[in-house]
Amino acid sequence: MLSFQLEPALTDFGFGSPPWDSLYPNPNNNPARNSSGSDGPDPVEERRRRRMVSNRESARRSRMRKQRHLEGLRVQSARLRAENRELASRLATISHHCLLYRHDSNRLRAELAALRRRFNEINSFLIFRQIQRLSSAVCGGGGFASGSAIAGSSIIA
Repeated sequence: MLSFQLEPALTDFGFGSPPWDSLYPNPNNNPARNSSGSDGPDPVEERRRRRMVSNRESARRSRMRKQRHLEGLRVQSARLRAENRELASRLATISHHCLLYRHDSNRLRAELAALRRRFNEINSFLIFRQIQRLSSAVCGGGGFASGSAIAGSSIIA
């Protein structure tokens, strides 16, 4: 049986035990608990105390694991942000180079088209000149000049 000793809460303002201590039974003063007569701790109470200590230690380890995990996530986040900035910078550089190459390619294509037109014009002019030489050779008489004009037309064509 537990005994409670009640004191008015306002009578003890001072030093010593707080007034609420008297509201809770002291487990060491319980005569029914130590029925064996030995002064050793109660096995149930000892197990409860060990379990409480073990739980506190487990909670502490869990908090430390969580803290290490959180710190690892922060480090990983910082590393990924730096990598992201580096990749964004590389992408901007590559995009700039791609734009430059595209402009260069367009310029070279335009130059190629102009050179093809010029080549076709020159080729047409040379064919026209060969036709003129051949027609003048046929009309104006044969000879060495007409033979070389025919040979020249086969080379150019």
